Amino acid sequence: MKMTCVIETRIPSLRDSIIRFAQTVPGVTMQEAGWTGDESVDIPTLFRRIETEGPDGEEIPSAFTDNPDTEILVGSFCPFAGKGMDVFDNLHLIGVIRAGMENIDIKAATVRGIAVINAGGRNADAVSDFTIGMMLSEARNIARAHHSVASGGWQEDFSSSATTPDMRGKTVALFGFGYIGKLMAEKLSGFHVHLIAYDPYVDPDVLRQYGVTSVDKETLFKEADFLSIHARLTDDTYHIVGRAELESMKPTAYFINTARAGLVDYCALYDVLKDKKIAGAALDVFDNEPLAADDPFRSLDNVTLTTHRAGSTIDAANNSPRLIFERIRNLIAGKQTEGFVNPQVLENPAFLAWREKAKVQMGL
Repeated sequence: MKMTCVIETRIPSLRDSIIRFAQTVPGVTMQEAGWTGDESVDIPTLFRRIETEGPDGEEIPSAFTDNPDTEILVGSFCPFAGKGMDVFDNLHLIGVIRAGMENIDIKAATVRGIAVINAGGRNADAVSDFTIGMMLSEARNIARAHHSVASGGWQEDFSSSATTPDMRGKTVALFGFGYIGKLMAEKLSGFHVHLIAYDPYVDPDVLRQYGVTSVDKETLFKEADFLSIHARLTDDTYHIVGRAELESMKPTAYFINTARAGLVDYCALYDVLKDKKIAGAALDVFDNEPLAADDPFRSLDNVTLTTHRAGSTIDAANNSPRLIFERIRNLIAGKQTEGFVNPQVLENPAFLAWREKAKVQMGL
């Protein structure tokens, strides 16, 4: 059985860990292949294009066309479009070494009987750590104070100085309660805050296990002292946080987004910040990255801006390949596994027959 690992040649830092963990999968012949992508643009721009526009507009990687006999395909940010899947004779499983799924056509894979596994949760620790850091930085003016001192000044008064809070006793509201939301609840428990969350897909009993109270969306925004976004961006969640939600927040509240910019109406967010309708915001993601020199958010004195770094740690990077190849083994062995994003393929007779054959070949 052939497994092809597509290595993004312009960011080779993951190669060694991908190959190392790929070698832990028994009974497969591992083929390493490269993907460069559109060399006319830099890697961050290419990734943002795929993330916003999807995989269909990209060329089929030669790593695909050169390996049509592949049964298991693993990659990170290369485009997994339906047309790319069609070049394979017997492809049944795709492993995506990231949590976001914007670069893969899940529906196309499901129709073709191809299981898709991702590394959901790979950077949950990194993002939750960063998010709490953003809360503290914005509420306590840490970044602004640093900038003042580094620039030769000694600023002590800021736009929110009159209402600068302690964390203890405040209400922290979590919009979404997946991997990251759960870690946020665990880590924030030491701050002695009141935790509430809105996630219509999570049983309230699960939230209670983490010391979190389930509330509706309207209550979440009205009661929050700190509101942090941890949802996935889909067609249904685009701009799910709009002007009405933002304007319902307390004037002393803080808004934090380390998830996806498209979840939030940033024009409305800019307005409420400019008009001081909330105390401040901390943003790691934007509709257009990098921010233009004249982007209006740069002019605000009550927002902390970072460069889409929440999930970027060496530990998160090294954790991703381990999760993927562990989940590949579990899926083929018939074990329940996290990161299996299209379980509908378990109703596909061709996939089930392939899995039984693969299970035997892999000695699972």
